[in-house]
Amino acid sequence: MKPLAFLVGLSLLSLSGCNMELLGQDKAYNFDFNSGAHGWVAGFSDYPSDNAATYQLESGIRALPGESATKGFYISGMNRSDDLFMYLKNHFSGLEPSTKYYARVRLTLLSNAGTDCAGVGGAPGESVYLKFGYADKEPKQEGYYLNLDKGQQSESGTQAKVIGNIAAKEAACDGSKFAEKTVQTTTSERIPLYSDGQGRVWVFVGTDSGYEGLTSLYYKSIEIALEPF
Repeated sequence: MKPLAFLVGLSLLSLSGCNMELLGQDKAYNFDFNSGAHGWVAGFSDYPSDNAATYQLESGIRALPGESATKGFYISGMNRSDDLFMYLKNHFSGLEPSTKYYARVRLTLLSNAGTDCAGVGGAPGESVYLKFGYADKEPKQEGYYLNLDKGQQSESGTQAKVIGNIAAKEAACDGSKFAEKTVQTTTSERIPLYSDGQGRVWVFVGTDSGYEGLTSLYYKSIEIALEPF
């Protein structure tokens, strides 16, 4: 599936539900998956693609658990490789060409991984690391790995940074209950990214897993504020 390019003219100021503090020159965007995918596309890497069926990979816009009238972007996979990366990607345009930006990110999701729970290979919550990254080319699997330096599990890479994990306080250790969790970077945790010569950049959010089991998430919204350097 080819990703849909999303023109980043949608401002958080024109959409509801934004609590992210903005600076004067920020470009800010709110993607609420209750109203569709908004150009975000799911992807998977760090697994043998010729044996994908055993990884139970699924994704798409779905009703939230127990909330048939509200939708989120569902993504799920069985981490048989002990390193599965599951992500959402989008292509931004309309930025200043060849410009450095600092990004602040706010993710709201539903997770059924509780806190301080035991799991094979690692905890189902704390050992599934949330990452935010960028690139001047489309993020995708090439061979076995992602075609970008996202780092490995708890380590950040040159094009992605660990911003949290999926452990949710109100979720149960047996995976029977989904709970909402918000992960937000602060102004001091800004992530540098660079637009290309045509003012475009790929961005992605995802989970790098050390838990050798099934991880299922519903992303409710993604908010990104870009501050030119």
